[in-house]
Amino acid sequence: MKIRLSLTVMVALSIIALFAGCGGNKPHELERGGLSAGDLMQSLLDRTAATLSGVTSRPTAEDALPVLEGINEEFENLRKTQGDLSDQGQSDLSEMAARAMPGLKDNWRRINTQSYGDILRPVVEEMIGTLTEML
Repeated sequence: MKIRLSLTVMVALSIIALFAGCGGNKPHELERGGLSAGDLMQSLLDRTAATLSGVTSRPTAEDALPVLEGINEEFENLRKTQGDLSDQGQSDLSEMAARAMPGLKDNWRRINTQSYGDILRPVVEEMIGTLTEML
């Protein structure tokens, strides 16, 4: 009887220990490629700003296009997983998107008034839409 009770307690403790970390996939920050969601978001925002600030001519716009398409794809993937974050993690990404939007739109207005704005129009408008969905 004592052995059975001890064995039952050991099994119960093992099950509790096994499932202790299994609260679902709602951590404050999910990791992707070794970066937390917040770090990934900041990296994407920094890369976007750096890329757009380097656009000064038709050739630089053409060079920036595939870079921005890749960044936008990563934004879209992050947006799709935003719901997997904790409430705080979702809020953090929303705030980051909101803070980045004025600078992104300013860069876009600068480029869009140039003769080469048509090259980047689709990807930048899509990026603005994706970030808007993250708000």
